[in-house]
Amino acid sequence: MATLLLSSHTISLSQPNFCLPRRAKKPRAVLNRTQKMQVPYELKQGQTRLFHKLPSGLNMEVIVQKGVADKDPYDRNSENPPLVFVHGSYHAAWCWAEHWLPFFSACGFDCYALSLLGQGESDAPSGSVAGTLQ
Repeated sequence: MATLLLSSHTISLSQPNFCLPRRAKKPRAVLNRTQKMQVPYELKQGQTRLFHKLPSGLNMEVIVQKGVADKDPYDRNSENPPLVFVHGSYHAAWCWAEHWLPFFSACGFDCYALSLLGQGESDAPSGSVAGTLQ
């Protein structure tokens, strides 16, 4: 058993003599999100917004920008795979649509930027969502 000597008082570390007040755990923040983004992202030229229906019934926002057609459609070496962009916390598809989708679509790539559930224009599930203050 460890003891600690402070001035003339001895405190046992295995069974402390002092009592800390107990606090009820309350959420530090409550996010009550009843609507989508306050200011939806205005799409750039050549971009479209789709809503993909998930098996849960919720809709996921997808911003699409198709690649610019190659000059020679018979050149098989110019086929580019589609690119999918996924944002990080507190962002949405708009973070890719501003600069990256136009850049890669100009290089011939079909681009798809997703907004995860509870972000951007995607639906928010009834339970908690990763990436919120809760």
